[in-house]
Amino acid sequence: MRRAAVLLADDHPMICAALRKMLEADLDVIGFVQDGRALVKTALHLKPDLVVLDVGLPLMNGLEAGRQLKENLPGIKLVFLTMNRDPDIAREAFRIGASAYVFKDAMGEELLPAIRNALNEHQQRTSI
Repeated sequence: MRRAAVLLADDHPMICAALRKMLEADLDVIGFVQDGRALVKTALHLKPDLVVLDVGLPLMNGLEAGRQLKENLPGIKLVFLTMNRDPDIAREAFRIGASAYVFKDAMGEELLPAIRNALNEHQQRTSI
């Protein structure tokens, strides 16, 4: 069975390094980017199954980058990983098609289950 391809987007390289280490046992981490424009460009080229992204990306925020990704790659799964606790931002993330919205201080417990749920959601839709 093919492992899911994941692209990481956070403007802090240490966060991306920690995420890679956390996820690489279960998923193919195919790259990481540090801004929203690079995220869109890289994702359109690599076509990952899922993107883990921050709301507060430079050059183009994560919400706009996510919106563009969903428009161009409708099957892509978006899991937001952020410190932003604004409920309006979270609602907007889900409105554009996020599968999950995880706070960075809970990523150790919540990120991998959120990713698994997002990927299972995709499999369930395609198998019906």
